[in-house]
Amino acid sequence: MERFFKSQKRSNAGLGLFGFRRFFIAVSLMSAAIFATYAISTNASVDDLKNSLQQQLDGIQAQIDQYRAEIGEAQSQTKTLKREIQLLDAKKKEMELQVQQTQLVLEQTKLGIDEKNSQIQGEENKLDRERKLLAEYVQGIYEFDQESMIELIFSKKRLSDVFSEMSSLEAMQKKTQETIAQIKTIKVNLEQQKEELSQKQEEELQLKALQEIQRASLKIQQNEKSNLLTQTKGEEAAYQKMLTKAKANATAIKKQMYLLEGVGLSMTLEEAYNHAKFAADRTGVRPAFLLAVLKQESSWGTNVGTGNWKKDMHTRDQKAFLQICDELNLDPDQMPVSRRPSYGWGGAMGPAQFLPSTWLSYKNEVGRLTGHNPPSPWNIDDAFTAAALKLANAGANQKTEAAEWKASMVYFAGSNWGKAVYSFYGDSVMDLAALIQGQLDIMLA
Repeated sequence: MERFFKSQKRSNAGLGLFGFRRFFIAVSLMSAAIFATYAISTNASVDDLKNSLQQQLDGIQAQIDQYRAEIGEAQSQTKTLKREIQLLDAKKKEMELQVQQTQLVLEQTKLGIDEKNSQIQGEENKLDRERKLLAEYVQGIYEFDQESMIELIFSKKRLSDVFSEMSSLEAMQKKTQETIAQIKTIKVNLEQQKEELSQKQEEELQLKALQEIQRASLKIQQNEKSNLLTQTKGEEAAYQKMLTKAKANATAIKKQMYLLEGVGLSMTLEEAYNHAKFAADRTGVRPAFLLAVLKQESSWGTNVGTGNWKKDMHTRDQKAFLQICDELNLDPDQMPVSRRPSYGWGGAMGPAQFLPSTWLSYKNEVGRLTGHNPPSPWNIDDAFTAAALKLANAGANQKTEAAEWKASMVYFAGSNWGKAVYSFYGDSVMDLAALIQGQLDIMLA
């Protein structure tokens, strides 16, 4: 009689377990179906928004291409006041469109971040469900293990019942292994989704930085036409006289100030050229191009060099920063870094604005080229050489316009360099490099 009740208890436990499992699966499937219906509806509205943004971007890109063609044609013409005014107007309109373009791409990126967060939440929900299933399987196997094989055999009236119990155990063990494998797969997917989210968040920061550059450049562009008309009073003769005077005055050009506003560094163009040539001789990068990149990086960052590592630097860079300061025997609390902006993090160091972890990856090569051991991100020659190395690694040492343009894009946007929205940065650097090269040609003649 005792064996009978024991058998009945075990049988009921097994049925209860499988009954609960069937109920659990049914609830899971129902939840998944509801979520899928909601997801389809949500995805449809998101896709509509994506398509709308892309259509707007395509239209803006077509207008930008048109203005670029006008700018290229104007630049090939003889310098006249009329041509210069037309050029400034076209550049201003192009820049206004690029500001709109950046805002639309930023909205696209935010949509991507929201989608990725939703996907991560979905994976985490799947992981939670699989873990609960695994717990049920493990509990079932545990209950089987509480009874010996002899007890199992004697508790059953027929041998087929014993085999049925054994088959159930094998099935449960198989399901346990499958669930463990599924959990591992979900974890891998989850890590991948989180990495993709991190990349999208990094791109969002790049776009916000680009917006800052564009706003500053647009303000300069708006003033340039007004200043030109004021200086020439709208007269062609006055403009030509101004050009002739600028070309003839090499001494004034040498003494012209080269400012890296963001880091509070100022020197004459002649001094800046000497530092750039020091780096260029060791890396093969054109001095005018290097000066243009460094000025572009510094000029828009009004918060550069006014921060503190403890509150403005991301925690992932703080260890590297302390290592750099320790090697240079510097007090980290006294060393200037970029202040944290309204988005992202600060913590960039010196004239070239390297983050600590990036600086460490270039440190040994910079030291070998400059002879400084260890090199310092706050030393002008070390900083210029590090920037030149980074640009050379991106192809700038080929000294072609296309290679330099690409290198400046990589310097700013990294793996996103090929996206049209960042073209503004490369174009601005190349325009500035052409201006500086013209000044250097006069100075060195």
